[in-house]
Amino acid sequence: VARLHWAEATPSTWTIQMRWGILSTGAIANDFALALKRTPNAVLQACASRNLETAESFASQLGFARAYGSYDALLEDIDVDIVYVATPHAFHCDNVLACLNAGKHVLCEKPMVVNGSQAEACINLAKTKGLFLMEGMWTRFFPVVRAVRKAIKEGAIGKVVSVSASLGFKSEPSFNPRLFQPELAGGALFDVGIYPAMFISMVLGTPTKVTAHARMYETGVDCQTFATFEYEDGAMAHLECGFTGSMANEATIVGEIGYIKVGRPLQCPDSYTIVTRQGDTPDPMLIRGKVENVTVPHDPPHIGIAPGYNYVGSQGFCFQAAAVQEAIASGLTEHPEMQLSETLAVARLFDEIRTQIGLHYPWDEVNASVESDRPGKCARK
Repeated sequence: VARLHWAEATPSTWTIQMRWGILSTGAIANDFALALKRTPNAVLQACASRNLETAESFASQLGFARAYGSYDALLEDIDVDIVYVATPHAFHCDNVLACLNAGKHVLCEKPMVVNGSQAEACINLAKTKGLFLMEGMWTRFFPVVRAVRKAIKEGAIGKVVSVSASLGFKSEPSFNPRLFQPELAGGALFDVGIYPAMFISMVLGTPTKVTAHARMYETGVDCQTFATFEYEDGAMAHLECGFTGSMANEATIVGEIGYIKVGRPLQCPDSYTIVTRQGDTPDPMLIRGKVENVTVPHDPPHIGIAPGYNYVGSQGFCFQAAAVQEAIASGLTEHPEMQLSETLAVARLFDEIRTQIGLHYPWDEVNASVESDRPGKCARK
C-alpha cells in the first residue's frame, strides 16, 4: 500500500497573500473558513451574514478581521480580493453576479447555478470583467483525484469504456428541510448528484445522450435519480444519487486493460485501487491482475467528521483554496482543472435531466434571460 502525504500536492511556491471574504455564515462557510486557516497565504479578511450579530460571532470564532451585517457591505470592502459564496445554491447566481459587479474574484460553492442560462450569465460577466470565477468542485483538487486523472492520461488502464459513480445518503425533511424544498432548488440531483456528474465529466467529458429516471418526493423534488450517459466514442457512464439510503458513494473507471476504483466517500476520497493486466497471458477478468492500493490520509486524518467541522472530509477544502490562490496569483481567470466550459456543460446536462424526470422549480416559468450588467437579475422568484 502506497501512502502519500497531503502536503506533497499542495502548491506553496508563491508568496502573494489572498484576502478572502465569505458570504454566509452557515455550516459550509464554517468548514471552508477552518480550512482557509490551514492554507498558506490565505487571509480571513471578512465575513457577512444578513444579521450583524451572527456575522460578528462567526468572525470572532474563526478569526476574521471584519464582520458585516449585509452581503453588499462586504462587497464594498476594498480589502477583499476574493469571495467564497457559501449561500444555498438557489441564490448562487444572484450572489455571484453581485460579487463580480463589485470587482471581486469568486469561488462559488457547488453547484454554482441551477440552470444553463444562469451559468452563461455568470461566465459572461466574469469574462467581461476579467475576473476569476470557479465552481467549487473541491473534489477535483484532492491528491487522490489528481493522481487518478494522471493515471488515466498516461494510459494506465487503456481507453476508458465506462464510468459509474454514486453519492447518496438517508435523509428526511425533519433532518434537513432545505433538501426537500423546491423553492430552494432542493432535490438529490443538485445537492449530491453534482458530485458523480462532475466526476464522470472529468473522465469522459460531455455525453451525446442522457437517459434519466427518478423517484420524486411529495414536495416535487427528486429523492433518487439514476442517469445513463452515452458518448460519441462508444463509452458509457452511469450516475446514481439520492436521499433514500446510503449508496456505495464511490466511482469505478473501466478501461480496456484495467480499472480504477476510487474509495468512498466520492466527494472527498483518500484512497484508490488500480488493477491492470500483467504479462501477455489472457486474463479477461483481470483475476491475476496487478493490484495497487494508494492512500492519501486526510490531514488531520479522521474517519467521519473531523473536530470543528460539519461535513466529512472538509479539512480537504485547503486543496481547492490553495489551487484557486495559485491560479489568481498566476493571472488566470479560470482554473485549468475546473474550467467554466465544464460548469456550463454540466448545467445544460442537468437541464435535460430535469426535463426528463419532471423536476420543476418555481422560477422555471420566468424568462430565462438574465441581464449581466447588474446584480439581482437571475431567473429566480
